[in-house]
Amino acid sequence: MTTIALHVEPGALGAVDASLALPLAIAEAHAAHVTALVFAAGVFRDASGADMTSLNEQELLARENAVAAHVQEVLQARGLRFELRGRSSFAYGVGEVLADQMRVSDIGIVSFGPGADVGERFVVSAGTFSSGRPLLLVPSGHVAATHPTRLVLAWDASPASVRAIHGALPFIKRAEAVTIVSVTDDKEFRQGQSGVELAHLLARHGAYAAFRPVQRGRGGVGAAIMDVAREVQADMMVMGAVRHAPLHNLVFGSATMDLLDRGPTLPTLLAA
Repeated sequence: MTTIALHVEPGALGAVDASLALPLAIAEAHAAHVTALVFAAGVFRDASGADMTSLNEQELLARENAVAAHVQEVLQARGLRFELRGRSSFAYGVGEVLADQMRVSDIGIVSFGPGADVGERFVVSAGTFSSGRPLLLVPSGHVAATHPTRLVLAWDASPASVRAIHGALPFIKRAEAVTIVSVTDDKEFRQGQSGVELAHLLARHGAYAAFRPVQRGRGGVGAAIMDVAREVQADMMVMGAVRHAPLHNLVFGSATMDLLDRGPTLPTLLAA
């Protein structure tokens, strides 16, 4: 991993510092270059969480610039290689900004939580489905500043899960433990259980990987996988992202939509 595209949502400096903790720990672990994109995708909020939409354009821009200056100080203090870009650098919509930078990066990182507004979801959707690169969603307020060491990989043998796991190889190779989870009554698997074969592949990459088949249960696919994540005390999830038609989501549900609706409870790497 050499290059990280990092979206920083302007806001109260305490929230900004929290959103930087894990991405900068990852950048340090991999000696990666950080391209920090500082622009407002959602509603700007002050330190108390109050909605600041009453501010005029110049006031909002001044606040964005203040956050950008703070981010620059933090990156310089950490001794990281970086470049900083504000919204004046962009000639197109905010959703495409992150996706465009991710195309020339190894990974994108975004802070994302429950109750995200339309703009924030638009940025995450574009980064996930339009960039061709993996996107790491970090729960809002997540302050852990250590490289992930216990990973859970959601595996259904789909092209999206294949791309997610290969995109996560820089994390997988450094992990202390990797658990591959398949919900075996969700989809039909090829004879021989490809999850076991995936564990062998990751072992050849130097990972400590084990395969864990589980049943869906009443809570659905996402809940079954999260039960395993809690059991093994995972600090990162890896999963494929799939867009279904609205009717499919209504009838069958969607692990991807559940994640975006509820927000991740632990850092989650997505790839489509």
